[in-house]
Amino acid sequence: MQKVLLHFFRISVAIAFNLIIFLLLIGLAVEIVRSVWELAPGLAKNRANLNFRDLVERTLSLVVILELLRAFVEYFQFDRIRLHVLLEAGAAFVLRELMLLLFDEKISGIHILIWSLAVLILVLARTVALFFPPVLISSTKRMLSNTQQKEPKEDQTSY
Repeated sequence: MQKVLLHFFRISVAIAFNLIIFLLLIGLAVEIVRSVWELAPGLAKNRANLNFRDLVERTLSLVVILELLRAFVEYFQFDRIRLHVLLEAGAAFVLRELMLLLFDEKISGIHILIWSLAVLILVLARTVALFFPPVLISSTKRMLSNTQQKEPKEDQTSY
């Protein structure tokens, strides 16, 4: 019964992640088309009334969406969520917010320092996550359980 439930759980998770990836791809395509659609008339007519802030915001949002999409794809490749990929997505989001605040000129010096420290901490954490990958506990548990199962059998045969 437990194997059936685990199999059902794995299938459910795979379906959910595939749906999320599909929706993220659709969102990415829509944002790209929308950005080009709004930018093209201004470039053709040489108008200066383009809302440049919206274009920058959309472009930076695309970067964040791409990082999240990469995190989901890597989940399927490695059957686990890798910490450095999530930290990269977090750093992209923090940089996006910092750049938008700087672009709007609505940020003070102390806030720039705080946002910059957040970016620095995320980048340092990503670097540490790359240099010290986690030990796979499941394979270690399997090896321990196999050796424990073999030892009692050997003890029983020696008597």
